[in-house]
Amino acid sequence: MLNQDPGEAGEQFERLAEELQRKAQRYTSLRQRLDSAGVTERSPGGEVAVTVDGNGVLTGLDLSERTRGMDPSAVSATIMASLRQAQARLREQVSELVQETVGDDPAGNNIVAQYAERFPDPVDGEDAPGQQRSPASPPRPSDRDDDDFGGGPILR
Repeated sequence: MLNQDPGEAGEQFERLAEELQRKAQRYTSLRQRLDSAGVTERSPGGEVAVTVDGNGVLTGLDLSERTRGMDPSAVSATIMASLRQAQARLREQVSELVQETVGDDPAGNNIVAQYAERFPDPVDGEDAPGQQRSPASPPRPSDRDDDDFGGGPILR
């Protein structure tokens, strides 16, 4: 609460404004650090390297010569496993950046929680090379579908 003395209340407002300015500067610094964050993860066999930006978006994908002749589903699974690993490492990096930049702050903790929700630890065996997922069934036309495009594009 503000002091009843107008002079002291004014000083309290000034201290509050200064603290808010420092906090804004810390969050601006955090945003800049997050914008420049990124992680590159290489698959255990070295077949694939993926890079994600500070939002966890794939920005780079390198396939080595080792992928030549590999089953495409194994390559795909290796890419996805490497992507999930890179995103999990990004989550750890973001947590460290938040702690270093803004410390234990509710808004900072919320950022860390959002990354934890979006990028959980990879599950062992998930999308492991060689693991087959059941293919998705092709969409079935509904009983009301009489356009006869067969699920293909309308402009051929």
